[in-house]
Amino acid sequence: MPPSGRCPWDSGCRFTVRYDPAKHDETRLRNTVRLLFGPSDFDSPGTLPAFDPKAVAALDADKIDRACKATLDAAARLEFIALPGIDDYRRARVAELKDSCDFDLVQTRGFKTPSTLRDYQPAAACARFVDAIEGKTDLQQMFRQTVDKGCADNASPKACVARYVAEAQKPDGQERMRIYLVNFGWSNCAINYNLRNTGEKKMEAMRSALETQFRKMFKVKQDKCEEAD
Repeated sequence: MPPSGRCPWDSGCRFTVRYDPAKHDETRLRNTVRLLFGPSDFDSPGTLPAFDPKAVAALDADKIDRACKATLDAAARLEFIALPGIDDYRRARVAELKDSCDFDLVQTRGFKTPSTLRDYQPAAACARFVDAIEGKTDLQQMFRQTVDKGCADNASPKACVARYVAEAQKPDGQERMRIYLVNFGWSNCAINYNLRNTGEKKMEAMRSALETQFRKMFKVKQDKCEEAD
């Protein structure tokens, strides 16, 4: 019998693929499994939540930039099993990752320099929030409209609104309103234009086609599934 290797992974269920080490490189195989089934090597490092002036002051945009560049560099250097279309899928995932990094970096810088929010060009339709944050339109009016909308589905809408209104009446209330509009105005609007959302169906179709090819090339065994709660 030819030599046999095993490559297990978890994706709700536990799977194992057997392969011939003489024909397939283990690192390429594991990279391919992660690409198709996770955990992903193409996720943005993300940002820390910042809901008040103290948290905003602690944000480090340069650190996020460095982390993004390192993640993009590592993703571009990964090698995979030679499946037709896998290079196109990698390029699409890298583009998605870069877009997420651009969004995270712009949002982080936007807390301190609101005009930076305009640099995320896919979200040009969200400029009304930037106008208010910059003081070009009525900050308080946009804040109250956004709070009312955000609290509408809360278990207690009135209490929800009252909490944010009280925040806005503090000595640093103007800054708190601007922070709120970055988080729950601009960000909630702009995220709809992220590639990971606008290109979700196309990306899944590419991944699914590659999975079909992968399962034809390798014997995949389902070992165990997690029990539902």
